[in-house]
Amino acid sequence: MTLTFAMGPVHLDAEGEELRQRFGERLGAAMGSRVDVFATRSYAELASMMSRGDAHLGWMPPAVFVRAESGAGLRLLSAIERSLGDGYRGVLFVPTDSPIQELADLRGKRMAWVDRDSSAGYLFVRLALREAGLEPSGLFHDERFEGSHGGVVRAVLRGDADAGATHAQTRPGSDEIVLAGWHPYAGAEGMRAVLVSVPIPPDVICASRALDPDRLDEAREALLHLHESSEDPDLLDEVFGGSRLVTASPLDYEPVRHAVR
Repeated sequence: MTLTFAMGPVHLDAEGEELRQRFGERLGAAMGSRVDVFATRSYAELASMMSRGDAHLGWMPPAVFVRAESGAGLRLLSAIERSLGDGYRGVLFVPTDSPIQELADLRGKRMAWVDRDSSAGYLFVRLALREAGLEPSGLFHDERFEGSHGGVVRAVLRGDADAGATHAQTRPGSDEIVLAGWHPYAGAEGMRAVLVSVPIPPDVICASRALDPDRLDEAREALLHLHESSEDPDLLDEVFGGSRLVTASPLDYEPVRHAVR
């Protein structure tokens, strides 16, 4: 039997296709089945496919998962353990030389978001703004959705937006950023953070109704032990930005449900 593994709009270039093939071979060997891995063009498409059962397994950002979990009957199998830092955060950023120095300076500016279902690139940053006493609705002169973290950074670099939201990973016990979504495009010093959100629960791997319930435990065990292979040891990090998949509980995602609400 061939299993289908779906992911969102990540790794959309030729290198990404090769990564998906390698990951499918690794997971297929662990499960004793062929696994075809493909990327959707949006998180909405990913959620729809998982809800319909067009894919057996899926890599879902936390907000996409919590929106779809109950009505679609999704089963949480594992979470991605990030490679750097103890906190995966949302961050509102501006160019290093921007006149925007504090949150009040954002009023009337142009803002770039990733997607309404993006935890780091939308939901948690908006929640952080509210908790800082600023209501996001009406704060900005213009808001645009770029569809990807790279798209947000490029919009700020082009000057099409004054500020953007993306992901960041922080050093243990602090808000010091060790890796952010702008690093590949602008370098570590090309942008600076104006606001950093609370930690966000990690992305998940879940199963749809299409996966035979008798194979749930098999799939979970295969995912949790994928990092133990000595072949292609950096594969999981290249695909997911994390070196291994770990156990997770639906209760871990209550902060995301709060942000979505």
